[in-house]
Amino acid sequence: MTKRAFGELESEILYILKSGTRKTVKEVHKELGGQDNYNTVMTVMSRLANKNKLAREKNGLQYEYWIVDPSTSYTFFEKVREKFFGAKTSVIVSHLIESADDLTDQDLDEMEKLLNKRRSSNK
Repeated sequence: MTKRAFGELESEILYILKSGTRKTVKEVHKELGGQDNYNTVMTVMSRLANKNKLAREKNGLQYEYWIVDPSTSYTFFEKVREKFFGAKTSVIVSHLIESADDLTDQDLDEMEKLLNKRRSSNK
């Protein structure tokens, strides 16, 4: 089992809860695929509640959690982009392309298709 990068588990938990549905730690743990220790998931969710990212309410023997304000939850990628690249997507894409030594012509063709598709959707 590989350890997650800093903040990755938090982001995945927020992503699972972004629908606005209340979920227990057990439900979130199951949606995460069970790869993380249950107690770790519980601790992270409790800390997110302490940071006012999640709200919680006791229901029977368990707490149900939900996102306080879905518009303020960032994905792991958004956090990395903000921290290291100043939130500019083009800078991170440029860095990835320039530093990659394993890009094939097929990879570049696929990227070009994606760029063209994006250009079309921006019009």
